[in-house]
Amino acid sequence: MRKGVTEPIRILCWVMLVLGSAVAFIPAGPSYAEEHQKRPRIGLVLGGGGAKGAAHIGVLKVLEELKVPIDYIGGTSMGALVGSMYASGMSPDEIERVLTSVDWDNLFTDKPPRSEIDWWRKRDDLTILSGMELGVKDGAIRFHPSIIAGQKVGLLLETVLMPVSNITDFDKLPTPYRAVATDLETGEAVVLKSGRLADAARASMSIPGIFPPVELNGHLLADGFVVRNLPVDVVREMGADIIIAVDVGKGLPPKEKLTSHFAISSQMNDIMTRANVQIQIDSLGKQDIYIKPDLGTIEAGDFQRGKEASDDGSKAALEQEAGLRRLSVTEAEYAPYRMKHQRKPPTSVRVGTVSIEGLSLVSTETVRSKLETEPGEEISIDELKRHIGVVYGMGDFELVKLEATRRDDVYDMIVRAQEKPWGPNYLRWGISFSSSTQGDSQYNILVDYTMRWINRLGAEWKNDVQIGSHPRLVSEFYQPLEPSRTLFIAPRVTWERAYNDIFQGDDIIAEIRTQKATAGVDLGINPWSYGEIRLGYEGGKVRQSLYKGELYLPRQDFSLGAIKGRAVVDQVDNVNFPHTGYFGVITYYDSMPGLGADLRYQKIGGGVLKPFTYEKYTVLVSAEFGSYINSTIPEYDQFTLGGFLRLSGYQQDQLRGQQFALGRLILYWKASQSLLGSFYVGGSFEAGNVWHVGQSAAFDDLLKAGSVFIGYDTLLGPLYVGVGTAERGHTTAYFYLGRTFY
Repeated sequence: MRKGVTEPIRILCWVMLVLGSAVAFIPAGPSYAEEHQKRPRIGLVLGGGGAKGAAHIGVLKVLEELKVPIDYIGGTSMGALVGSMYASGMSPDEIERVLTSVDWDNLFTDKPPRSEIDWWRKRDDLTILSGMELGVKDGAIRFHPSIIAGQKVGLLLETVLMPVSNITDFDKLPTPYRAVATDLETGEAVVLKSGRLADAARASMSIPGIFPPVELNGHLLADGFVVRNLPVDVVREMGADIIIAVDVGKGLPPKEKLTSHFAISSQMNDIMTRANVQIQIDSLGKQDIYIKPDLGTIEAGDFQRGKEASDDGSKAALEQEAGLRRLSVTEAEYAPYRMKHQRKPPTSVRVGTVSIEGLSLVSTETVRSKLETEPGEEISIDELKRHIGVVYGMGDFELVKLEATRRDDVYDMIVRAQEKPWGPNYLRWGISFSSSTQGDSQYNILVDYTMRWINRLGAEWKNDVQIGSHPRLVSEFYQPLEPSRTLFIAPRVTWERAYNDIFQGDDIIAEIRTQKATAGVDLGINPWSYGEIRLGYEGGKVRQSLYKGELYLPRQDFSLGAIKGRAVVDQVDNVNFPHTGYFGVITYYDSMPGLGADLRYQKIGGGVLKPFTYEKYTVLVSAEFGSYINSTIPEYDQFTLGGFLRLSGYQQDQLRGQQFALGRLILYWKASQSLLGSFYVGGSFEAGNVWHVGQSAAFDDLLKAGSVFIGYDTLLGPLYVGVGTAERGHTTAYFYLGRTFY
C-alpha cells in the first residue's frame, strides 16, 4: 500500500483509540436493573382476622403518606380481600370507602332483597312456613352444606375487581399479588398466583362451615387461616428483600369469657391459627418490620367498626415510623408508583357477550328472561347486581356467579348458575300458636313439599299438609305456559276443617264444625316478582254441623260452584316486621248455580299495607275491607274480626258479619338485633267493625282498640307477647307465634 494512503489511516486509528479510552473513563448511567438494585424489594404481608382486617387499610394509608413503595403483596382471608383490592390498583382511601359503605349484615346473608325474589318463592311467606328449607333427593333428606353460600360476597368482589378481570397472571397486576388458601383434601397451603383475582380472594376467605369451599384448579379450597394466616414465607419467595408484616390477631381471652358455643369455637380457631402465625413471626429478620395493631374490643365479626379498625391500623403503623422512613423514596421516585393506585371501581359498564352456563334442570330461556341483560347495552353496576339477584331469587340456585371479563371497552358476561345440589324437591315446615287470657288457644303445624322443574317450562307440584286446630290439605300443580313463566295455569284440590265459635255478647254459646272439599283451576299471570293475578273456577262441597254447645243447628250440606279472582302485589322487605315496600290484595268470589252452587251470592274483599320507617322506628299503616254484593253471604263464608291486632281485646273471630272494615296504625321500634333475630317494642291503634244485612257501615260505628307488645323476629316467624284492650271493657293478654299483618 502506498505511503500517502496508509498515513491517514494510521492517524484515524490513533484518534479512535484515544476517544475510546476517554469514553471508558466516563461514568456510565445506571441501567434499569441497576437502578432497581439501589433499593431493596419490599413485600407487604396482610394477615387474616375477619373484621379486624380493616386495620390493613390504615397501614396502607401510612405507607402511602411515607412514600414506601410496595413491590409485592400477599394476604390471607380478610388480608387477601384488602390485598386484592390494593393489588388491582385501588387506593387505600377508595378501599376504605368501599368496605365501610358495605352493609355487612346484609352482605353475610345470601337472600336478595325481597323485592327481587320470585313470587313463587315469596308467596309462602304469607303462610306460617319458616325460612328453613330441606332438600329431598334420592329418597333422603339433604341439608345445606354451609350457612352462607357467599352470593353477595362473591358479587361484591367480582364487581369491585372488574377492571383487572382480563389479568390472569397476578404478577402482572399493578402490584404482584398472592392469596393463601387451605386445600381441604390434603390440609396443605395453596398459594394462588393466577386465575381470576376475585376467585382467589374469595377462596382465601371461605371460612369452613360458614361459606362453602371454592373449587379452583382441582383443589377444594377454604380459608387459609388454618395453615398460613400471616404468609411471610410466601411473600419472601416472591422476591422481597424486606417484609412488612401486619398481624391483626388478638391474644386468647381467659376462661372466664368462654361462656358460649361461639366463644369456644372462636377460641379453638385462634389456637390453631396462633401456632402457624408464630412460625412466620419467628422468621422475620432485623431488616423486617412487624406491625400489630391494638384493636381493643374489636372482634372478628365487628364489620360495622371498619373505620375504627382502620384508624387503629394507622396508629400502629405510625409507631413504626422510624423503620418505615428508612424505606421511603423521593416524591419523584414515588409518583409513578402512586399513579398505579388511582383506580376506582366502575359505576357502569358496556356489555359485550352474555352467556349462561351450569344449568341442568333449570331452563336457560327462563334464566335469560330473568337476567334482562343484553349485549351492547350500557348498564350500571347496581342494576347488574339487581339482575343477578333476580336470577338468584328464583330459589333454584346455591350460587349465581358472575364472571365479567374486560375486552377492550366492553365486558363479556358469563353467568354461572349452580343449581342446589340438595334440590330440586324441597321440604319446608312452620308452626303457629296463639293463646290468650280469655282461654282461647290454637295451634297449627304446616309441612310443605314442593317438586320443582318437573318439565322444561318449570312446572311445580306443591303439596301442603296442616294439622292442628285447622287441619288442611292443599295440592296445586303450577304449569307455566311459556319460558318467562309470566302466564300459567294452576289446577288444585283442597280439603279443610275449621272450628268456629259462636258468640252471644262475650260468651261462647256453641262451636260449629265446617268441613270443605274443593277442586278448581286458575289461569293467571305472574308479573315478575311483584305478585300475581288469577281468575278461575272452583267447585266442591261444604258441610256444616254443630260440634258442641246448645245452639240448634242441623247438619247442612252445600254444593259449591264459583268464579274466583285474586290480585296481589307484594313488595314489602320483611313480612314479619316490614320496614319498606308495600302490600295489596283484592279478592272476588261469585257463587253461581249455573256452575253447580246451591247458593247464589257474591263477595269482595281486600286490603293495603304500607310501612314508613325512620332509622329504627316504623309506622305501619294498613286498611282492610270486605262486603257482600246483592245476596247475603252464608254463615260459613262470612267475614270475621277479633284477636291480636284485629281489634285487640276481643276474642278470636268474636265479631262476624256480612261486611267489615279495619284500619290500623302499628308502631314498632327495633330495639336490638342478633344473628338469631331482632327484638321489637311496639303498640297499635285499631278501629273497625262488622255489619249485618240492613246495617249501614259508618265511622260512628267503629270500635276502637289498641295494644302494646314485645316482638321477636325468629326463624319460625314473629313471636309476640302483648296486651290488647278495646272499648266496652275488653282486655286480653296474648302470646302469639305467627303472622298477623296480612
